[in-house]
Amino acid sequence: MILIFLILSAGSACADQASASPEKLLAAMDLLPLDDDLPGWKRSEKLLSASNEEELYKILNGGATLYIQHGFQVFVGQSYRGPKGVESEVYIFDQGTAQNARGLYENPLAKPGRSKEVPDLGEEARIDTTPLFSYGVDFVQKGFFVRVIIQEKTEEGLKVALTFAHNISKRIKNRMSRR
Repeated sequence: MILIFLILSAGSACADQASASPEKLLAAMDLLPLDDDLPGWKRSEKLLSASNEEELYKILNGGATLYIQHGFQVFVGQSYRGPKGVESEVYIFDQGTAQNARGLYENPLAKPGRSKEVPDLGEEARIDTTPLFSYGVDFVQKGFFVRVIIQEKTEEGLKVALTFAHNISKRIKNRMSRR
């Protein structure tokens, strides 16, 4: 009898978790900038999303393991094209807790070779200066790990990437204040 109860309880817990994923996924999608939130920047290509480990593996292949080890809940990613044809990508990972997000941020496999700290963005933020032709901005805030990449390594490109990051950070703050 106890065994049957445990099996039913486990099934019920899995059902609860499965029904929560679509809500978490929609909440993460709401954090993505819309067309022209940054003047002239529009979404391009399709939205990437994952609400379970299998879906994340399909998108990130072997790279998914790093996020899963740090409590992955949901992922959304969107490409944007700017007025001059420059591209930017936004990746938002809901890691479930602030501790998980910070653990991912601090993981040696996620840390860039060269970086510069960014004040006043999330709980902790950095600019990845390692790539030759792009900038990356990573930050953690309220259980989220966010990465913004811009395919233009200029001061203007960096300003755009930081504007995207600040836009998302503001959306996270607003979402948390509505709870």
